[in-house]
Amino acid sequence: MTDREKFLKIARFELGGEVFLPSCWQWFWNGTLERWRGEGLPGDVHIQNYFGFQRMEYIPINMSLIPAFDVETLKEDVTTKVIIDSDGAKKRIFKENRELSMDQWIEYPVKDRKTWQEYKKRLNPHSPARYPLWWEKEKERYKERDYPLGISVGSFFGWLRNWIGIENLSYLLVDDLSLIEEIEEYLEYFIIEILKGVLKDVKCDFAHFWEDMAYNKGSLVSMEFVKKYMMPHYKKVTDLLHSNGINVITLDSDGNVWELIPFWLECGINGIIPNEVAAGMDVVAMRKKFGKNLIIEGGINKQVLSKGKKEIEEEVNKKVPYLLREGGYFPGIDHSVPPDAPLENYLYYLKLIREIGS
Repeated sequence: MTDREKFLKIARFELGGEVFLPSCWQWFWNGTLERWRGEGLPGDVHIQNYFGFQRMEYIPINMSLIPAFDVETLKEDVTTKVIIDSDGAKKRIFKENRELSMDQWIEYPVKDRKTWQEYKKRLNPHSPARYPLWWEKEKERYKERDYPLGISVGSFFGWLRNWIGIENLSYLLVDDLSLIEEIEEYLEYFIIEILKGVLKDVKCDFAHFWEDMAYNKGSLVSMEFVKKYMMPHYKKVTDLLHSNGINVITLDSDGNVWELIPFWLECGINGIIPNEVAAGMDVVAMRKKFGKNLIIEGGINKQVLSKGKKEIEEEVNKKVPYLLREGGYFPGIDHSVPPDAPLENYLYYLKLIREIGS
């Protein structure tokens, strides 16, 4: 059985008890890797290969702004810098503990209809730079693959959050709701045009949304907003994916997404990543509630990796055996592995996972 076949069988609940650790869904802070090199991790290896993850790729289509904004430093002191980032947002970043600190957003690029009209010029779905330089050869290479291949399909909230900001978005919902509707309509057009250009030539195994639209207590927007202003656009995208034989459609959102899952399922999105434990996501309860309608990835509490083997065993054993038996589960830490996790503990966690699936 190839990795491609195994991935699809697990995702379709046709194969239980097997471990598949997709390389694209295993994440680490740079600080973690720096620590691990001091603990014996070779500096000249491919991390995914070293840990024995299964190959998974995304088609390298550029869904970002083209051209992106030039990253520019506006002001700097001993501890911080104020920059314009590649999305055009002005923010303050901290020089130390960069990965573990939160950036402070000062100003967002999309403020009103005028700034949106200018901004969307960078969202031309037909820009030739959206495709890899050697696209014709890449398409041929994909036909012979034995690993799962996916495509990123963008966002209907996460992008707005980055471009407009949560507070400003809330005001626009009152002051200029038609602008939000216009942006969402354009994003649907943008995503679908890109997908049509790719899917006519390449048969993908899965598609993946990115949203990050929740915090530890729940969604950042109301369910009324999701139902009225997001669901119709999700459905247009998933209808296109389904018509091209893609029935594994996952979504990445941090935070507590319990209330959002039924809406996503109704839209044809049937996989959730990474299921943060500290935010209240319980992957065993998710399986019991949603059954075989929902593919689950992650959900292993990253915080136990800084503790002892006993705590790691308890966390893994109360979740992984059951979830693997049920199928539709890809084990993983519930976000990037943090720098307080020793290499020895992470290797022990992987050993336990693989023993359960052997």
